Amino acid sequence: METNSKQKAIIDIGSNSIRLVVYSYNRSVGLIEHHNFKMVARLSMHIDIKGNLSEEGIHILIDTLLKFKKILNDISVNDVFAAATAAIRQANNRDTILKEAEKQTGIDITLLSAEQEAYYGYLAVIHSTNIQTAVTIDMGGGSTEVTYFENKEIKYSHSFPFGAVSLKKKFIHASSITLEEKENLIAYVREQFHTLTWLLDLQVPIVAIGGSARNLAQVDQQRKDFSLHGIHQYELSALDLKEISCEFATSTLEDLKKVEGLSSDRTDIIVPALETFRVFSEVVKGPAFIYSQKGLREGVIFAQLIEQFPDDFNVNDVTTNAIRHVLGKFNVNENKSLQLYEIFSSIYHTFTEWNYITPLQNDQLLRYAFQLFHIGKEIDQNTFSQHTFYLITNLTIDGVSNEERLKIALLASYKNKDTFRQYVGPYKHIISNGENKQLRDIGALIRFIKGMDVLGRSRIKSVSLTKSDFKIEFIFGVVGNYMLEQYQAEKLKKLIEKIVQLEVKLKFVITEE
Repeated sequence: METNSKQKAIIDIGSNSIRLVVYSYNRSVGLIEHHNFKMVARLSMHIDIKGNLSEEGIHILIDTLLKFKKILNDISVNDVFAAATAAIRQANNRDTILKEAEKQTGIDITLLSAEQEAYYGYLAVIHSTNIQTAVTIDMGGGSTEVTYFENKEIKYSHSFPFGAVSLKKKFIHASSITLEEKENLIAYVREQFHTLTWLLDLQVPIVAIGGSARNLAQVDQQRKDFSLHGIHQYELSALDLKEISCEFATSTLEDLKKVEGLSSDRTDIIVPALETFRVFSEVVKGPAFIYSQKGLREGVIFAQLIEQFPDDFNVNDVTTNAIRHVLGKFNVNENKSLQLYEIFSSIYHTFTEWNYITPLQNDQLLRYAFQLFHIGKEIDQNTFSQHTFYLITNLTIDGVSNEERLKIALLASYKNKDTFRQYVGPYKHIISNGENKQLRDIGALIRFIKGMDVLGRSRIKSVSLTKSDFKIEFIFGVVGNYMLEQYQAEKLKKLIEKIVQLEVKLKFVITEE
């Protein structure tokens, strides 16, 4: 059987679940996840009174690994890295577990230290967000890792010996938590967090990692009827956490099973996780609680890839790389996507100076929208605008918030006022009336510039603008035969006239290359 040499596998042996992820990477399309298999194991519930992982727990581990090995054999993936975290690390019989697992499965398990587990979570965050300074919290089943980084440089890290599953085991003695049990749990985690003086009153964003944080973000999206797809970098406030806590306070286990966004395998451990996050937010005094979809597994993968492709993983190029990967998936050349961007940028800045366009707060979004403009053409030439809007609003773009991604989608899909109105309609709670006009005008300007370059030959080399009380004149410096560019510009200049409410004159002048 031929081995799939491009694909690699990570087995993440956690305290709550064991997961197999198969991925591949290349610079053009980025990290691609091909398969993701999860088994709920609850290994930390099988630690006995002597501190050993019980025979049943070992059996669950080995049985799961054997199932994963069959899958790996079936898909011909031999490059496997298996990592174990708190449940195995905290077990007194960990050496016996590792030897027995390798003997029966042939899989060599790397036991991550608490410091490594914290570091990989941090690594995933700095390579998938543009957050410069923050504190991270990765709550697993048997441990909770926290880090603090400034300007994407790690300053402190720590691992607490408790997680959602072990807190349930320690404090909850029936199917639902009582008020007394909840108060005892809160007091315990607060005491633990206060042992770290560097954690107190940091007043920086909190980035949360792991399944419990993901479930809380999903619950919040459902209760708010959040209309945008995507959960990476979704933001909750301290008030959101408090409101969810109040909603869950009187809920039975059966009630929690009916909560939209909450996975059935987490209903019994979500309250310990939620209260831990709430107390953590109070201790840190974080202005925002942000979920990162990228965590331990991605951190391990990034660490491996950084060794092989160091130039591809600059922490300051997170979104630039993410946009390149989107383009690569549709076989669009990155450099070609930026043709005439300088021409657009020159007109845009002139229009903002003349108060025809309100400047975007984050002008990097202009570049991203310009690159992704009408990318839906790669799917269908007739419905390119609809495809563009759908693709971008449903993609995860690292380093871009949900609101920013919506703005990119509205700019990149611009066709006319009617389609723009149709797209923005469901998002009036996100896009204000002022932003509505701003984005519509910028989208029209991008369409004007992109529309001139129909053959992708970039004959336009410069632009200058003059203004009078009655008209604006564009003077384009061009090389070669510019007839098609001139024709397209004349056809589309009405887009500009609607922005400036003046007559637009176009002039094309031959210039030296």
